[in-house]
Amino acid sequence: MGWSWAPCIAQRASNVLVQGLGLAWVDNFLVLGGTRDEAEQKVATFRDRAAAARVEVRAEGGDTLWEVQTRFVCVGIEFDLAADEQRHRLDPAWASKWAAAGGMKAVLAGKATARQFASVFGGAVWATDILGVPRCHFAALLAFAGRLGSRMAEAELQAWDDIMDVPPSVRREIGALRKVVVENAWVGGDAAENGEVLWTDASSREWAALVEAGGEFVDGAQGVFDGPFAGVHINVKEMWALAEGVVRLCWTPGRQQCRVDNATVVGAVCKGSSSSYAANRILSRAIRVAERRRIVLCPGWVPSGGQLADPYTRGTSLPRFPAQLPLPR
Repeated sequence: MGWSWAPCIAQRASNVLVQGLGLAWVDNFLVLGGTRDEAEQKVATFRDRAAAARVEVRAEGGDTLWEVQTRFVCVGIEFDLAADEQRHRLDPAWASKWAAAGGMKAVLAGKATARQFASVFGGAVWATDILGVPRCHFAALLAFAGRLGSRMAEAELQAWDDIMDVPPSVRREIGALRKVVVENAWVGGDAAENGEVLWTDASSREWAALVEAGGEFVDGAQGVFDGPFAGVHINVKEMWALAEGVVRLCWTPGRQQCRVDNATVVGAVCKGSSSSYAANRILSRAIRVAERRRIVLCPGWVPSGGQLADPYTRGTSLPRFPAQLPLPR
């Protein structure tokens, strides 16, 4: 009996086969290793377990496949895991299909069904995630998708196959994204760590940003929230601190590690947009600057007690640089 007809048995058996190997069975067995030797050792262990359990694993077409590869397509993504690359991009076949689909042509022409737009929009969300394209560049598209959802919920749009007008601003953004998808550039191969960590924090009245490199502070900036900005939400202030840190202090190309004690800000930077209009404008500014300087923002959350920039948001002046790092409280 094929495993597709017995998913519970299949999952239990696969859990035994892959136990301790750092992988899981979803549809295919994907054996990963940091080096070729590690991957081959895991494959050998897997094969021994499969043989002992009398489980025969075959590739599509019927031939057993145990070849160690550094470049392959899996779950719609093409990976290149050569030691000097470590990069990925969209599956080229998927990218070509999405860019040339009938729904895409209808949307770009300005007359499309809700079903066609939903198909194009779903692909756009997937593409921006995999290619790391900030969604703040597609504000009109996101707003139009939100209004479409509301119209469907309120029954203003009766059926998925009703024809609707697609605004020019949405068509422009879809066209721009389509060009990015057709190009399908590799992501990650040229983005090495730049050796710096940006620490940013904000309180109700002040913000601070510090750059750590080589175990010490090498630069910093701070300021006060006054005027209308004094009354905004703390999440917006935290986003402002991060953006000011990027604009004023980050100049070295590569992966820029950022440490923030606000999970909302971390999530917004990771996905490239915020549900807050004010925070989204601030974030788009930081992303534009980072892109021009060939910087990839890599935010990470830290607890407030470990936020090294915290004292400088509460009345403490910045030290002279370079300055020794204080221990987290």
